[in-house]
Amino acid sequence: MEYYICAGVTLISAVLGTAFSIGAVVKGKGKDRENALYMFARSLALVVIALIPVFMEVNEILLLITGAMLLIQVIDGCIGIAIKSRMRTVGPFIMAAGHAICLFIII
Repeated sequence: MEYYICAGVTLISAVLGTAFSIGAVVKGKGKDRENALYMFARSLALVVIALIPVFMEVNEILLLITGAMLLIQVIDGCIGIAIKSRMRTVGPFIMAAGHAICLFIII
């Protein structure tokens, strides 16, 4: 059960990142839109990788993608601090805590 909770948390985190990148693509113009498209490509790749543990129980892949999402969320939270955005600070740090808890549980 813990495995699938962790897989679900990781997938939700990856999907949220992709949703934010889609929003940036839709709102972006010129170079900003180009950069958002690159962000979307990377976010979509993370979603695809995060889907693997949902359909195939592979602990190693789950550990890797959960660890990667933990790092991404911590960095996103630090960016939120730098740009002084409460939502972009608190949200990522909550997700990072979720990933840390998941890693603790499945290791």
